[in-house]
Amino acid sequence: MDTVSDRLRIPWCGGAKRVSLDVASAVLCVALTIFLGCFTWTITIITYIVALPAILFSIHRFIRKKVAPDNTSTYGRKKMKDVLKYSKSKFYFAWLTVTISFLLVIYYTQVILYLKISPYENFIFATFVCISGTSFYLVRATSCPGFETPNKTEDENYEEVIESGAWKLCAECEMQVPRQASHCRTCDTCYLLRDHHCLWLDTCVSHINDRWFVTGLTFGLFALCYGVHLSLTTVCHPRLVDLYFITVLVPHNCPDAFMNFQSSLSISAACYGILIAIFVAVALIQQLVCVMSGVRLSEFRKRRQLPNQPGTFSVKNGLRNCLNFWWRQ
Repeated sequence: MDTVSDRLRIPWCGGAKRVSLDVASAVLCVALTIFLGCFTWTITIITYIVALPAILFSIHRFIRKKVAPDNTSTYGRKKMKDVLKYSKSKFYFAWLTVTISFLLVIYYTQVILYLKISPYENFIFATFVCISGTSFYLVRATSCPGFETPNKTEDENYEEVIESGAWKLCAECEMQVPRQASHCRTCDTCYLLRDHHCLWLDTCVSHINDRWFVTGLTFGLFALCYGVHLSLTTVCHPRLVDLYFITVLVPHNCPDAFMNFQSSLSISAACYGILIAIFVAVALIQQLVCVMSGVRLSEFRKRRQLPNQPGTFSVKNGLRNCLNFWWRQ
């Protein structure tokens, strides 16, 4: 593996550039998946319902292993199994980036060529994509611990700060951190009001960037659903359906779905978008439940593991928690 990783290079100005094996695996996985989905409906369904989830789960099991920290002298009095941390990998972020790039390229080079999508519809789709992409960029750009560790030599009130009980000693990194901070075993850093570590963005979500994260999921789901709808109604034969007080254009049948490469690629990308939209919808629902419950995702998972927890949720408390989440200082 080390030899393959070292030989994996691409031509570039000033010399060949080395490509990470994680990034190359993500590109190969996405390209192979979209290619396999271009043959028949049976192969497309098997690819996106069975093959792709199985491949991602296998790669996740291979990558997501606990490793010993670089400096184990700090944990001399502890058992090694208690101080293991998760290994970091660029595969998840590369897979997400390559997937979105491939879907956008197929949409703008294949679906648009049918000349059935109006500029107004394309503008709405592009707006959703831009807002979602900007939000996820801000999630990564603003991710930080969110506190400044008191310095024993420079801070005159160091002893008072520590004795007040507002700070604690982290058992993982052995640093003074706020009591509401928690340690991430992937980033190997403590975050204030940490929600969870997002593998697909390769960063931690805390009270600093959690609103950008929810915004990115919301508009990302809108973009995926609307893009899939435009693709299917363009390639397939659509029909109008009366839905309450509005009329919606929905795909009716697709007899010519795999007649040529253009339609096959468009259908494969649309099915890929449906699968991604399902995962995004599950993540968004999970976040909204935590927001309305007034807890972090890590706290919500711990509560589920405890038996006989009374349900204290109400509509009034849920609305109050939503307002506190979006308009807090």
